[in-house]
Amino acid sequence: MQIHVVNNGDSLYTIGRRFGVNHQKIARDNGINPGETLVVGQAIVIMGVGEKAKLGTVKVNGYAYANIAEDVLDKTLPYLTFLSLFSYEALENGDIKPIAVSAAEDKAIAKAIDSNVKPAMVITNIGASGNFEPELAQAILNNPQVVDKLINNVLETMRAKKYAGLDVDFEFVLPQDREAYNNFLAKCAEKMHENGFFISCAIPAKEAESTTDALSGAYDYAAIGSIVDYVILMTYEWGYATSGAMAVAPIINVENTLKFAVSQIPPSKILMGIPNYGYDWPTPASRQNPGRAISNTAAAELARKHNQTINFDEDAQTPFFVYFDEAGKRREVWFEDARSVKAKLELAAKYKLGGFSYWTINSFWPQNWLILNTMYNISRG
Repeated sequence: MQIHVVNNGDSLYTIGRRFGVNHQKIARDNGINPGETLVVGQAIVIMGVGEKAKLGTVKVNGYAYANIAEDVLDKTLPYLTFLSLFSYEALENGDIKPIAVSAAEDKAIAKAIDSNVKPAMVITNIGASGNFEPELAQAILNNPQVVDKLINNVLETMRAKKYAGLDVDFEFVLPQDREAYNNFLAKCAEKMHENGFFISCAIPAKEAESTTDALSGAYDYAAIGSIVDYVILMTYEWGYATSGAMAVAPIINVENTLKFAVSQIPPSKILMGIPNYGYDWPTPASRQNPGRAISNTAAAELARKHNQTINFDEDAQTPFFVYFDEAGKRREVWFEDARSVKAKLELAAKYKLGGFSYWTINSFWPQNWLILNTMYNISRG
């Protein structure tokens, strides 16, 4: 496998001739129309050239909304160990709000099982606002009777739906609820293991310990790593909707998070988060005028549509480009491509991680799966 960055005058045909690979195969591998005009700076994966020995075996989690297109799910399942369906919502009284599209959820679970992929039920503290609510988490975590009721409801649903495991995704938990959160996870893990289920936990990225940070202070890496089977590090969202234009997952921040994480958590339990998205920001971005999330494949297509050169930030190891919309307003897009994902995937071998977790797999990302499958064996079943 090689990654070729498109230069002026390149076409799929000329690239194919240069590497001795059929140009239609290159198009298929990269999810490109064979007649499509390439964009200067676009990263193209060339399979069958300079292949190397695999770096090891990894576990791969994919978060998905239950309404994921069937063809996207079918194409992605061969690369997954776990399929985490987003999401069940914990209520303040210990009840749970189910995924709205129950039939689609059932079909996704059945497809996962048929593909030897373990489906995971995701439970969140998303409240009536539609956002993660710290106060909701606080009310649940500090009430032992509610915790017991919630776990029993989760177990009942998991058995009925044929889930294989639970993923706890409580975000923006308040720092003062750090111990209560650890106790909640410990109770969940005890009940999951008693009933033959695995448990994972999604936690925010941090590069050093802090017990007071509003975003990450509640998350005790060492304690969490000792409790659950897998820790999903959300190594993304340095760039976010109102941050202004920057990399979503700059490699230096990702690696600094990993350095800290492996000092606290057994590396084999860590699944490093990889974003299957970027942001398209107005300039300037603000709370009133935020950026919009865009899939990595859609970002590359947007550059082609506007005939814009794709640049690459070497420090962040992330591609970006600028364009002007129909109203003549300047916008800036940062996303992931073959180069940036390869740099991230290499970190798993460097730090002996258990694998990766993708947010989300609702958009098929052919380059990523090609590179992942070339670099690693994927644990199944």
